[in-house]
Amino acid sequence: MKVRIAQVQIQQGVGFDDAVEFLELRANRHNLKFIGVSPLYKEIEAVTGKPARRMEIFSFCDGLVAQQMIGTNPLMISFMPCRIAMVEDEQGARWIISMMMCRAMIRTLPVKIRKNAQRIMGAMKDSMLAASNGNL
Repeated sequence: MKVRIAQVQIQQGVGFDDAVEFLELRANRHNLKFIGVSPLYKEIEAVTGKPARRMEIFSFCDGLVAQQMIGTNPLMISFMPCRIAMVEDEQGARWIISMMMCRAMIRTLPVKIRKNAQRIMGAMKDSMLAASNGNL
C-alpha cells in the first residue's frame, strides 16, 4: 500500500490558533466531522517539565464514507479518521501535514466509493490550504 504525504507551510501573518480555526471551519464546510485533537506538545511538556514546540493532530471523519471504504477493503481503516497535523519546526516555521491515499489505491475502490474517497481527499487538501493561507 502506497501513501503520499502532503505538507504546506502556514503563511506569515497567520497565527497557529487562527490556522486551527480555519482548518476546522473549512473541514466542516466539506461535511467532515471534527472528531478530536491530540495536543502532543502538552504531553511532552507534562513529562519533561519544559516548554515544547507546538504540535497537534486533528481528526476528521465522514462516517458513512468510512463505512463504505472499510466494507470494500478493511485495510482502509488505516486512513481513519482523517488526520491533519500542525507542527512548529526548530526554526519556528509552522507546517500542516497529512497522510493521503495515493491515486492507485483510490482506483481500486468501486466507482461510487472512489468518488467519495476523491471528495474526502480533495476536502482535506482544501482544508489544509485554507488553514495555511488564513482563508475561510
